[in-house]
Amino acid sequence: MANLFCVRPATRNIGNDLINKATTDLLYAVFGPQASIINIPALRGPQYGGLTSQQVYDMNRFADGVVVGGGNLFENGQITIESHALEALSVPTLLIGLSHGRIYDEAYAFTHRTDSLPAHLVRQLGEKAMVRMVRDHASRGLLAELGVGGVEVTGCPSLFLPPNPAGAEGDGNILLSIRHPSRMSVPPPLQWRIADDVRRMIASLRAAYGDVVSLICHDYKDLEFAAAFPGMRALYFDDVERYIATLRACRLNVSYRLHAFLPCLAFGVPTIHLSYDERGQDMVATAGMKEWDIDLGREHDAVEAVMQRARAVDTYHRLRNKALPGIAELRTQTAAGLTRFAEAVTARKSRREGAAS
Repeated sequence: MANLFCVRPATRNIGNDLINKATTDLLYAVFGPQASIINIPALRGPQYGGLTSQQVYDMNRFADGVVVGGGNLFENGQITIESHALEALSVPTLLIGLSHGRIYDEAYAFTHRTDSLPAHLVRQLGEKAMVRMVRDHASRGLLAELGVGGVEVTGCPSLFLPPNPAGAEGDGNILLSIRHPSRMSVPPPLQWRIADDVRRMIASLRAAYGDVVSLICHDYKDLEFAAAFPGMRALYFDDVERYIATLRACRLNVSYRLHAFLPCLAFGVPTIHLSYDERGQDMVATAGMKEWDIDLGREHDAVEAVMQRARAVDTYHRLRNKALPGIAELRTQTAAGLTRFAEAVTARKSRREGAAS
């Protein structure tokens, strides 16, 4: 039985919980159900967290392996790293499902973020890890620019959640997964357009499907944005199983949130993604669904683009079926990386047990 410390985003965002569930499912599949997974917030808190001196001290004493990810830990100030502590980490370390991307500048060209993890810490974390798996090609490209080699593109763990059973009945609901515009790193004209787009989208979806449209809030901050649409049902999730069940049962999900689109893609539920940065765009492309994506930086009428896709569900299923072999290959590559990690964990555990006896 292995003790695995999992350093993961722990902010109030159901997408992070979804990624964590999918990641732990993969870990249990390789290490067995008796493995102990100790979730550690990626940011320092009152009871440690991150890759800090106190936390690494405990990892070196108790952990058989350390898992970092998945999520956007290379940016957004999402992880605390003390360089001297990371240097002292002596446990096999795995990076999984991580992403790094650029954002649109005022001319709608990609530019580097200002809140990215410093380059020397990215390199150090890459050097410390024995297996480096990121979710998309753009992330691997940015890491290569920073001098991190040996990085594999293996997709997001949420892509590998099991599909809905054939013939499963849904509840007929239409879900619109929103994001507060202030949380989008986009030029001001696009940021201010989002509210009008959502208002028009609600009206168009209601006209097409009736009074079955709900706003889905992934983040605590989204509740404020949802309040701008009086009379709309707004659902906030703090329970990942309830969130998954809601996505599985819906008729259609329209999403500004990658981690509503990806699980719906895995389930086989019709879903439409609106992307506004490089990491979202490239993850959709890595999943084989680039043709279906709506790029808000290039699309002049996002609402019409959404409704065109909503009327073309057969096209979605055709594209998804075409993408499934590529998704299966990403799953195979992920399993191979986890197997290499498990071998290192088992070897270290054996050495420790031998020394203790």
